Amino acid sequence: MADVSTEKDINAQIDELRSQIDRLSADLGRRINSASDRADEALSSAKGKVGTIADQARSEGRNVVQVAKENPTATSSVLIVTALLGLLTGLLLGRLSD
Repeated sequence: MADVSTEKDINAQIDELRSQIDRLSADLGRRINSASDRADEALSSAKGKVGTIADQARSEGRNVVQVAKENPTATSSVLIVTALLGLLTGLLLGRLSD
């Protein structure tokens, strides 16, 4: 008789575990779907922002090229001064590291 009672207890525990596993699986599925939806929304938002930034960068690049074409002397001067500053900074850093 003890064996039948023990067997019923074990079967009840197994049924309870199966029920808990089913609930956990359903909860996990809902969480995965929710996370997936949030990731899709974030990706869509990021795509829009990246597209806007790329358009602005192209526009600014065109403006810089146009100004450089209209003012070649000023552009050359700025590039030469920038190169000299870079050279001097490199030399100074080289001496400081020695």
